[in-house]
Amino acid sequence: MHKIGRLQDGSLIYQLSVEEVEKLKRREGVRKNRALSNASLKTIIRDIEQTYALPEGSVRVLNLQSKDKKAYRGDVRIGTIRRNAGE
Repeated sequence: MHKIGRLQDGSLIYQLSVEEVEKLKRREGVRKNRALSNASLKTIIRDIEQTYALPEGSVRVLNLQSKDKKAYRGDVRIGTIRRNAGE
């Protein structure tokens, strides 16, 4: 994994090699279940960062339905994101 740039808000962007992605896919004990709709986004992001050993703040969920494509706030619930995405 190596840093390839920064977003406008200062968040870092990382690129994974194919070997690193395959290694992560083979990881034992990685939870792959669907997130509960009443879970907060902050909790899910923290779990992803810890599971895949990513730096804090490196995972963001963007609202692709909005004009400006801004990231969701951490206090939003997964159910809200699913409704916005049309699931």
